[in-house]
Amino acid sequence: MSIRIGILGYGNLSRGVESAILQNSDMELVAVFTRRNPESIKTKSGVPAFGMTELENYKDKIDVLVL
Repeated sequence: MSIRIGILGYGNLSRGVESAILQNSDMELVAVFTRRNPESIKTKSGVPAFGMTELENYKDKIDVLVL
């Protein structure tokens, strides 16, 4: 069983968190949430980006949200 993770924001620190998650087989990055236009976000892992208004819809799909 892997820990399902979401990231809020996609700046330098969040990109580092994404890299760390990709190196751990017991973690899964589910989504990135942003205040910017989600279509402008291209993650390294290919995980989709959503607006912050979508965060509530993921309350049962992620275990941890990294701020």
